[in-house]
Amino acid sequence: MKRIATYRDFVGELTVTYKRTKEFIFTVKSSMSASEYLRTHFEECMDNNEEFKILHLNNSNKVVNVHHVSKGGETGTFVDVKLAVREALQISTKAVILCHNHPSGTLKPSTADKTLTEKLKVAFGYFDIKVLDHIILTRESYLSMADEGLL
Repeated sequence: MKRIATYRDFVGELTVTYKRTKEFIFTVKSSMSASEYLRTHFEECMDNNEEFKILHLNNSNKVVNVHHVSKGGETGTFVDVKLAVREALQISTKAVILCHNHPSGTLKPSTADKTLTEKLKVAFGYFDIKVLDHIILTRESYLSMADEGLL
């Protein structure tokens, strides 16, 4: 009887390596500067669907990476906490800024937004990664949960 080949017969070991290719160029100085930087990453989805992204920063608050975490519908998106933390660990992130958009145009954080922020803050905290802010973007403005005392 002939043995059936599986994917394990063809795939060896996969390795992910982070190598910086150029000088860090943007430094986050405030919630306003972070929201302006992140806004460009939400242009296509701003009015259509909710997306969640995490801005990864080094010790000097310079942007290391923008991690696209999830894409959802008009009223919400799912964030896998484990995957969000894993990405930050792989690139040795020291701090993060959470960000998502509200296509509805409202800046008021929902109960789900607050709960998710707390879950991510605790999860990142286990690895000494600081959650500096959670920014909610709309077409016209932004809300910083840190500035509002909600973090």
